[in-house]
Amino acid sequence: MSRAPQLRQRRQADQAESAPDARNDQGAQQAILPRLQAQRRRIRSWEGDVLHVPQRRAASKNLHRAIAGLAAIALALGAQLPALGQSPKRLLFLTHAALYKHTSLGPAEQAVIALGKANGFAVTTVEGYKQDATQLDFSFLTPDYLAQFDGVMMMTNGNLPFTDAQKKNLLDFVRSGKGFIGAHCASLTFYDYPEFGEMLGGYFQRNLPQGTIAVLKVEDTRHPATRMLGSSWPLVDEFYVFGSAPWHESRPADNIDVLFKNKIPMGFTRDRVKVLLSLDTNAMDLSQQPNLVKGGDYPQAWTRDYGKGRSFYTSLGHRDDIWSSDPVFRAHITGGIRWALGLEQ
Repeated sequence: MSRAPQLRQRRQADQAESAPDARNDQGAQQAILPRLQAQRRRIRSWEGDVLHVPQRRAASKNLHRAIAGLAAIALALGAQLPALGQSPKRLLFLTHAALYKHTSLGPAEQAVIALGKANGFAVTTVEGYKQDATQLDFSFLTPDYLAQFDGVMMMTNGNLPFTDAQKKNLLDFVRSGKGFIGAHCASLTFYDYPEFGEMLGGYFQRNLPQGTIAVLKVEDTRHPATRMLGSSWPLVDEFYVFGSAPWHESRPADNIDVLFKNKIPMGFTRDRVKVLLSLDTNAMDLSQQPNLVKGGDYPQAWTRDYGKGRSFYTSLGHRDDIWSSDPVFRAHITGGIRWALGLEQ
């Protein structure tokens, strides 16, 4: 299928499966405001100290004001500059989109650059999201170019036009002791290269409607990406369900990505990864979620060791504003990046 029909199919799928975008879903955000405010009072620094923020009653009337007010605090807590004379870690951030161009790709680049300046890593971007989906150019991604970095972050999608050598070089890069970070739609990348899925941990199968009010269960309260969260994290975003087994011709309708009909080459398993966050379906209203069951297992963020390197993935990051002004999410993604780069254990 050409990319143009795929893009049309994605728009149709969004209309069929998704509620209005969470960025405009004020009711959904207000519904979880009390829990979000409590959450933000538990934000911890990467040194493990707990910040107690005095309650601001006026903030209860305006979620975005509360988020903006705490963003600077969260960043200040997270600031971990390199020691004197020590160079920051170097991170390459790719945002090329072969299937669907999220509006959050630009804000994500801007956020990660800013977070890096305060947290010990320097970010290089190539603004891949600005390229036409049919003319993506990765000619720059040579072994020598990649070797200058300590990690690669991808918020990409589709079967990107890497050469076979480039695909192998990316995996060898991580296996050698470097870091990999996948954000949101990265799990829709390289359905044609299952070795990538082995490193990432799994492949997207379907999304929950945008604007879903979810409660995330924190399964590891000590990891740098989650230790600021307490035991649960209420959030409005787009959440994913991952393929549980490889596609097989005996059951052709199973283990297909519902948006673009990609055949899932490998199934997600907890045996491969360390889960950090999962949907707490017992704490959620599933009346509008026909694809979820109470007590089901729906991981949303995880880590894994890959050779001598580290891989971190989070399904979160669909909304533009979650990157620019949500201090809890920004702490989450920063902790994951720092862990993958070896800046934290």
